[in-house]
Amino acid sequence: MPKRMILGIALAAGLAAAPAFAVDFQHTGDDGWIEGWLSMEVVMNNGGFAASGAIDFLSDGTDGDITHESVSTAKGLRKLATAEVKLDKAHSGFGMGEDGVWDWEPITIDTNNGDNMATSWGLAAGSDNIEWHGILVMKSSKNRTATMHPAHDDYAQIWINGEQVYDNDQWTGAVRQVTRPTDVELVAGDNVLLFKCGESGGSAYVNLRFEDSESDIDIVPTVDGEFWNFAGLAVEAQDKAATTWAGLKSR
Repeated sequence: MPKRMILGIALAAGLAAAPAFAVDFQHTGDDGWIEGWLSMEVVMNNGGFAASGAIDFLSDGTDGDITHESVSTAKGLRKLATAEVKLDKAHSGFGMGEDGVWDWEPITIDTNNGDNMATSWGLAAGSDNIEWHGILVMKSSKNRTATMHPAHDDYAQIWINGEQVYDNDQWTGAVRQVTRPTDVELVAGDNVLLFKCGESGGSAYVNLRFEDSESDIDIVPTVDGEFWNFAGLAVEAQDKAATTWAGLKSR
């Protein structure tokens, strides 16, 4: 049975049976740099970040079925559970996309490592001309304005709930150095975030945290690296999923 079919079956079964609480979620805060991500295999030979910043590799790889904007929503994320991102073989190499499909897996980044875009996927530090994609689901108990702190090298773009909220083609100077704190709007329940970063040469890192006042937000992947079981996709309507989760949190 193909791996992606197994993933889809496991997703459906897991969502039906998974508990909605008693889960060891990730959290954030002033020093709470987020380590766990659902990440796509690295796109190799991206043409340099100046060019790749204008490319939607997800759209290219799915004939437009999934885009940057759509995958940062519950509906788009649901599609991703069984979709195949197929890119030109020129973007493959060193184990990335070697079967013609760029897979998504829960990975852990070293938030102190200036090459974590590469090393999180087993690539050598100093790998050049690469593109990294990572997804989080942030479960908020209320509607709020939160301050996001991205660090990156080089060109980073971030989408939340279907809207682009960050676009910075300048590296931030160090792996935990932030140059543009950004206020973003989160809703009660599930908030889907896509972080895309392209690099040309030298260091290649991504990092993200929120302020200590947002440390109550539960973040998927969990500490154990689980994603699909706790991504909040068990029902079709996003607002229904949000209401269910917020209600459980209040018990």
